[in-house]
Amino acid sequence: MSALDTAKELGRMATTATLSKDVIDLFKEKVALLADQVTTLETENANLKKEVTNLQEQFSRVQPKGELAEDTVRVLKLLFDNDGMTDSQIAGALGMSKGMAEYHTGALHQKKMLTYPMIRTIGREPGNYLCQSGREYLVTHGHVR
Repeated sequence: MSALDTAKELGRMATTATLSKDVIDLFKEKVALLADQVTTLETENANLKKEVTNLQEQFSRVQPKGELAEDTVRVLKLLFDNDGMTDSQIAGALGMSKGMAEYHTGALHQKKMLTYPMIRTIGREPGNYLCQSGREYLVTHGHVR
C-alpha cells in the first residue's frame, strides 16, 4: 500500500469513527494535506530518478582525461602484439577503414605512444612502432597482462 493510499484510508476511517464533527473535519483537512504532500514527493522523486538516469548516460559518454578511445586502445593492443604494422594492415586486422586506422595511429603518434621507423622507404607505407609509453599505458590501465 502506498503512502497516498494509507492517507486516504485514514480519511475513510476518520469519517466512520465516532468522533466529533470538528475533529473529523480537522482530520480530513490533515489527511488531504498529507495526500497532497505525498503526491508532490512522489512527483519530485520521479523527476529526480529521470535526472539521475540522464546524468548517468552523460557520465558514461564522457571519457576521463587522459583515457584513450576504445578503438585507439584496440590499435595499441594490436601493435603490442604485432609491432611494425602499417595503417593498412591495422585496418584489415581490426575491420576498420584505413582512414580510421590513420586517425587512431595519428592520435597515438601525437601522444608519443607510437613512432615511425628511423629509415623510411620512399613509396612504401611506413610501419607503426610501439614506444615504451604505449606499452606502459596498456599495462598500467590493465589492457594487457
